[in-house]
Amino acid sequence: MRRARFEENRDFYAAVGQRIAKARDGRLTQEALAKKTALTRTSIVNIEKGRQQILLHTLVDIAQALHLPVTELIPDTNNLEMLLRDKPQKGLEWIKTSTAKQVR
Repeated sequence: MRRARFEENRDFYAAVGQRIAKARDGRLTQEALAKKTALTRTSIVNIEKGRQQILLHTLVDIAQALHLPVTELIPDTNNLEMLLRDKPQKGLEWIKTSTAKQVR
């Protein structure tokens, strides 16, 4: 039986959550970040722990609240390759191309 898509990408979401937690630390409390992004504190906790998928517009809202470019919250390509090592090569190439354009 095929695993749910979230289960396959759990490590990616955990890495994003860790970056959010690290960026937030010393700047905002989870409660303050929640208020700035129209989320609950529980959602922030779950996102930071990698238990909750994060929508793209929510990631942008979080980055803006932390006064960071959204690319700071996305794992770098090398880590992404490791996290998504079981993904098709075409998908990995798209991710590399997409993230390289943002870094330039």
